[in-house]
Amino acid sequence: MAVSDLSARLETLSPEKRALLERSLERRREAAAGIAEIPRRGDDGPAPLSFSQQRMWFLEQWEPGGFAQNGARAFRLRGDLEPGALERALVAMAERHEILRTVYFLAGREPRQRPLDDWSLELDVVDLSTRAGELESRMRELCRAPFDLTSDVMLRPTLFRLEDEHVLLLRLHHIAFDAFSDGVFFGELAELYASFVKGAAPNLAELPIQYADFAVWQRGHLSGARLEQLVEHWRNELRGAPQLLALPLDGGRRSPQRHEGRHHPLAIGGGLAGEIAAFGRRVGATPYMTLLSAFGVLLYRITGQDDVVIGTPIANRVRPELEHLVGFFSNTVAMRLQLGGSPSFGEVVLRTRASSLRAYEHQELPFERVVEELHVQRDPRYNPIFQVNFRAHAEERKPLQLLGLEATPISIDIGFSRFDLALELRLERDLIGGYIEYDLDLFEESTIAALADDVEAALVQLIRAPERSILELKLNPRWRSARGARTTAIPRSRTS
Repeated sequence: MAVSDLSARLETLSPEKRALLERSLERRREAAAGIAEIPRRGDDGPAPLSFSQQRMWFLEQWEPGGFAQNGARAFRLRGDLEPGALERALVAMAERHEILRTVYFLAGREPRQRPLDDWSLELDVVDLSTRAGELESRMRELCRAPFDLTSDVMLRPTLFRLEDEHVLLLRLHHIAFDAFSDGVFFGELAELYASFVKGAAPNLAELPIQYADFAVWQRGHLSGARLEQLVEHWRNELRGAPQLLALPLDGGRRSPQRHEGRHHPLAIGGGLAGEIAAFGRRVGATPYMTLLSAFGVLLYRITGQDDVVIGTPIANRVRPELEHLVGFFSNTVAMRLQLGGSPSFGEVVLRTRASSLRAYEHQELPFERVVEELHVQRDPRYNPIFQVNFRAHAEERKPLQLLGLEATPISIDIGFSRFDLALELRLERDLIGGYIEYDLDLFEESTIAALADDVEAALVQLIRAPERSILELKLNPRWRSARGARTTAIPRSRTS
């Protein structure tokens, strides 16, 4: 491959993938220096929780019996399905990845984890062939059923039989599974299902480690000089940042938050996805950076706040041993967009590019540790550091592919919102799809519909005239008339 071709390929990488590439090269240098890989634990006894798991554990103790940490994936399956082979494949996945059959308990004052030796997993088959209209409500009801972390297998599969197709619903708890596990899970499930359909032995390599091995290693790795370096970075990055984004609200904040939420769909056509990719190539930014920048500018214009902190999830799989594991590795990092000085949108994107690369280079520090180290004042009415979340899929993801079946993903809204607002975007070839997730206590549907219009308006204006000041962005007047007037004073971070 020519150097110019390689450079072009590198420019298309997301900031996360670019950071992972840099980490991969660093790992090769470490390996050459004789630095060991993540080892297996010396015994099969209880293990500590990873930092991400520990956050989930404490959230479950704070709100026991809820569904806040439930996750779900659903697929419409057309073709000749063999339920028995599918059940065997799901059982094999839980056997292969211990984290899916791991339980959690207190040992003294600290939570611990261990995989179950005596466990069972069945594919629950529900016949809705004459009641297809019940599908959505039945899935929503199942997705809101709580998990018992002390005894349950963290994977619950249900197969709905409809008149001429099936719907597969997989319910998982976040303590055992993150969004970046999808590729591993679906790829291996497809291999196992095909093998069982054909009556052949599965062709999957043995896993070098299990999730608990990572949790033990992480506790030792994030210490000493590396820990101090990460803490110092985030202390500097967030020094003086506002603790609360002053969103105009339709309703008052509850204490504590209920987190009841809803999704408002987005679909933006007109070739804008291609324009975003082309703009990014011109300025050396990825679609993720461009979309995050536009969202930050929109929040600035809505709130009048030129210092905006937005949360974003990150894979946090910093070692090659973790690339083929199912588990909860992801972390949430705070992206700070400082938009003062009437910059052009092009300038904002370059600022975002720099802050994004810094964030990915320092992604390992758990979010809860960031909150602790910055001595952030907690308030039960809103999330610390940021109240708005952003996620973008700027590249195609491999869908579930089962032998002889056409699998189509189904979006599930279980009625929950972890944040005041969350924007999720999918950049497809001719369409930008996604949704706005919002807290029902804070916003009315008409407000969010107006905000959705402004997401599209902001993208169109900013991408097509990136040289203009962001103060020239024209917003839909319906947003200003629809939104309420309630706001909350903006406390400054205690790190200022």
